[in-house]
Amino acid sequence: MHELGLAEDVLKLLKEKAKDQGLLKLSYAKVAIGETLITDQPEFHELFSMISAGSPAEGMKLEIEISPLKAVCSGCKKDFIPKDLRFDCPHCGSTDIKVASGREIIIKEIR
Repeated sequence: MHELGLAEDVLKLLKEKAKDQGLLKLSYAKVAIGETLITDQPEFHELFSMISAGSPAEGMKLEIEISPLKAVCSGCKKDFIPKDLRFDCPHCGSTDIKVASGREIIIKEIR
């Protein structure tokens, strides 16, 4: 039930953002989720709908934007998209890389 934990994390962030903006009820949210975090979007939406009952996010439209996995080589400083979970730089072969995106949850818009 990986998606359940993700849905809980997204709901927590939405509640915090709604509180910060003084919103008592949300009708829409756009959320960027890293591709390494979400594996089954329909299951995520179903679980989110269930756990958001009684919260400011109940019944709102939730738009998901998938953030692709990207990495940066510490050696040559070039960006790349890892292939087949290989985390070595395709430009210089270094294995000293940093994940730049693909593991985040960002609330992009709420209303």
